[in-house]
Amino acid sequence: MLRYVGNAPYCYADSTSMLLASIGEEVSSSRIEVLTGVGLGAFWIGEENLILFSNTPPDVGVSQALTLLGFEYTERSSQEVAPVPVEELRAALARSPAVLGPLDMGYLAYLPFEEPGADHYVLAYAMDEDEVYLHDLAGFPLVALPLDRLELAWKAERIGYRRGSYRYWTSPRRSHHPSEEEIYERALECFRGGYGRADDLAARTHWSVGHDAILACADHVRTGDVSPGEAGRMQGFTFRLGARRALDFVAFFDSRDGDLAALKLRQATLLGRCHTLAMRRDWPALADVLQELADVEGEFCDALLAR
Repeated sequence: MLRYVGNAPYCYADSTSMLLASIGEEVSSSRIEVLTGVGLGAFWIGEENLILFSNTPPDVGVSQALTLLGFEYTERSSQEVAPVPVEELRAALARSPAVLGPLDMGYLAYLPFEEPGADHYVLAYAMDEDEVYLHDLAGFPLVALPLDRLELAWKAERIGYRRGSYRYWTSPRRSHHPSEEEIYERALECFRGGYGRADDLAARTHWSVGHDAILACADHVRTGDVSPGEAGRMQGFTFRLGARRALDFVAFFDSRDGDLAALKLRQATLLGRCHTLAMRRDWPALADVLQELADVEGEFCDALLAR
C-alpha cells in the first residue's frame, strides 16, 4: 500500500506528540493515535443518527497511549460545579506545556468557523492575566484565547463523554523504556478491553456497537433521509478520519500480524470509498459499501479478540 502523508484531524494525538517533544521525546502523532485505541470499533447513536468509528473516548486514550509508551504524567480534572482552575493551570504552565481537553469548539474565538458542541484538544504553553496561549492543531499555531472563553470551552458541558471538566495532562516524564514487543502486546490487551467496554456501554444504552452499528448506519443512509448536518459530518470528518486511522493501524500491525493488517487495509479502502460516495450524495451506493464495511469490522473484532 502506497504510504499516505497528509492532514488529519488528530487534535489529541498531535497535542500529545508536541507535549512529549517539549521534553525531547519524539513520538509521531500516528503512533500515538494508534496507541490511544480511539479509532477501533464503531458506535451508532440512533437518536442522533450519528456514526462514530470509535470505542474509546479520547480522554481515556491519551492516558493509555502515554502509559503504553512508558511515561508518567500529571493528569487533572474537576467536577463540573468547580470553578475553572486558572491559577492551577498557570502554575502548571510555568513548569510544562499542557494538553487541554476536551474543549467545546464553539467557544474557541480564534477559529474562523463555528462548531458548537464539537470536541477538541489543544496544547497550552503560556498564560497572562487575560489570555491563554495555544498551539491548536487544526492549523492555528501561537494563538490566544481570552480566559472567559477558555472557561466556557474547557467546561465542555456539551461534550457527552467528558469525565468532569477542565481536564489536562502535563509534566510528562519517562519512567521506563518498554520494548517494541512489550508495547505491542500491551496495546493488544488495551484494544481488546476497548471492545469489551463498548459492549458494556451498549448494554446500558440504546446504542449499537461494532458490526451492528455500521449496519444501522447503512440502513439509515439507504432511506436517503440524510439531513444536511449528517451529510456535512460524513463529508467533512467521519470517513476521511476513519480511513486515515485505519491506515495507521495497518502500519502498526503489518510487521507482526499480517491478517489484522490486511483487514485494516480493507477497512481503510472502504472508508475512502464511503467518503467519495458521501460527497456525491449517492446514498444507496454508500449504504452498500457500509454493509461491506460492517462485515469487515466483524471479522476484525473476531480476529483481534482471538489473539
